Amino acid sequence: MPSIHRVIDYSGLNYYQVLELPCDVFQSMLKNSIVSEYNQTEEGREYLAKCERLNTTTLDEEALHKKFG
Repeated sequence: MPSIHRVIDYSGLNYYQVLELPCDVFQSMLKNSIVSEYNQTEEGREYLAKCERLNTTTLDEEALHKKFG
């Protein structure tokens, strides 16, 4: 239920409209509401930057060449 309430607050839809959303749209709205909340504080922005860094799976070859020649 907390996730439904979060989507209601974020989207402005009512309870029944949220229940009628396709699952992927609901999950996307839930994620966006959480990211939006994190972006409101410096600590949250740092957390999101760390998550982005940890999700990176490719090498930054240019940075490696700058650092190690």
